[in-house]
Amino acid sequence: MASSTQRNTTSGWQALLRPLANGRAFIVFLLVLCFAVSGCASITLGVVQGGQLVDGGTIAGVDIVRKGARAQPKHNMALETGDEIRTDALSTVVLTFAEGARVYVQPNTHVRLGSIFVFIGEVLVKARGLFKVKTEYATAASEGTEYLVRVDPEARVRVVVAEDRVALTSNAGQWPRASLGVGQAAALVGPNLLEVGRAGIGEVEQIRSRISDLDKLVPNTANLGTAALAAGIFAIGVGVMSGRSGDAHDSDRPPPTHGDRVQ
Repeated sequence: MASSTQRNTTSGWQALLRPLANGRAFIVFLLVLCFAVSGCASITLGVVQGGQLVDGGTIAGVDIVRKGARAQPKHNMALETGDEIRTDALSTVVLTFAEGARVYVQPNTHVRLGSIFVFIGEVLVKARGLFKVKTEYATAASEGTEYLVRVDPEARVRVVVAEDRVALTSNAGQWPRASLGVGQAAALVGPNLLEVGRAGIGEVEQIRSRISDLDKLVPNTANLGTAALAAGIFAIGVGVMSGRSGDAHDSDRPPPTHGDRVQ
């Protein structure tokens, strides 16, 4: 009886795996199991100060709050869902995901992990494969790209595309889907899409340069090939909290000037 049950169970698994046996579908299936069973979608911390990676000792200039208590930032420490990160004016945090994506949390920025919720400040995103960035009112979906998301006071959001394309959609369906290509930028205030136009002069090259410079400082331990195959099962979000309801301790620094740009 036990032997019959085992054969039936084995046959059931074989039937499930048979259509996945060839190509990427089987690999993606294994990756889904990896996420579900082992929690392999980890995030590690890196901190850049003064153009150098801080790889030892106490890291000042970065605050991490975990479950209401402060945690001491350490190089390559594993971060958890719900962790909040604040950077001062001299620190940049590099969040490296096991799937190969990276989020560069710029100075004077406050974020929370889970999806990445940006209270205020700026993040640069580098992804390979499908990747989503969510704000309170809009979602930017891309495939293999580099782009910037900035959250200013008064719920002002700016998205700039440096590589490939980003599809920008209204979470409430208030405006038609906008497809942004290289060199394009979108400006939103609250739920309203104000304008889609060209990025400022030299802005795209500056984004590429900033990402490249940070990449050189932080060793890439993730498998970007795996990231591409995991496209359908990984996304992070960036949420927005307006200056009216945001944290009073965050810096309200104005965005850097990059020439003529969409306001």
